[in-house]
Amino acid sequence: MKKIMALVLTALTAVACCFAFTACNDKKYVAKEITSAEIEEYGYCISKTASNHDAIMNAINTVIDETDIDKAVTYYTQYSSGETLTVTLDFPNLEDNTAGMLDIYTNSGFEPYEFIDKDGSTIVGVDMYLMSLVAEKLNMKMTVHDIDFDTIVGVIKTKDNAIGAAGMTINEERAESVDFSKPYFSSVQCIISEDGQAYTKISDLAGKKIGVQKGTTGWLMVDNAIKTGELKDSGATLIEYENGGLAFTAMKQGKCDVVVIDKLPAQKLVK
Repeated sequence: MKKIMALVLTALTAVACCFAFTACNDKKYVAKEITSAEIEEYGYCISKTASNHDAIMNAINTVIDETDIDKAVTYYTQYSSGETLTVTLDFPNLEDNTAGMLDIYTNSGFEPYEFIDKDGSTIVGVDMYLMSLVAEKLNMKMTVHDIDFDTIVGVIKTKDNAIGAAGMTINEERAESVDFSKPYFSSVQCIISEDGQAYTKISDLAGKKIGVQKGTTGWLMVDNAIKTGELKDSGATLIEYENGGLAFTAMKQGKCDVVVIDKLPAQKLVK
């Protein structure tokens, strides 16, 4: 009888633990714009010394001018979420192009701009779609390289036939090493937190462990705030991750308190 009761208690304990685990992880998260954050503009970057610099830059800027980028954002936002597509895109066929290979350097953890497709290996997204249009204009094929975000500029600055395409904010520091296209999208930084907290100011993060993607605008904003700004001596700490998805997962596991990241990726993560 004691053995039976022990088994019953063990089973009930297991169920209770499972329930508690589910309850603890059944949290809702929200993404709120940082009220003091400046609007940032994304651009594509190429080497200042590329042998075909002007041809590549002209192709990029022409694609930006000719393409309905909001439509591409809608498509890949819906596609990555498994929603019914309300728009369609015309994809170029690059197989017969004869002018060589265009190397695209990106970081895949940044939906809807670039992310791993359902096959588990192909990188797709807004940036990859626009880059395929650029390759078509150049009569080139295209290879995508998935690398750490904070290494992209350093790689691009020395290469021909290469473009950095990773939802990259145009800023003076990066522009010292590479040339940027015209802007193709605008964004703002957001704070992801548990629902009910809804932080909207950097100063709200005093004492918090703040997750960021290495080398991004969010990383720079938080780093500056901790070193010399609103979070100096506040007890706040910066924790770096390879991409926003890893930062968000870490937050759900209690390894950081909030995540600071661009608006569209933030909205995708909490959806």
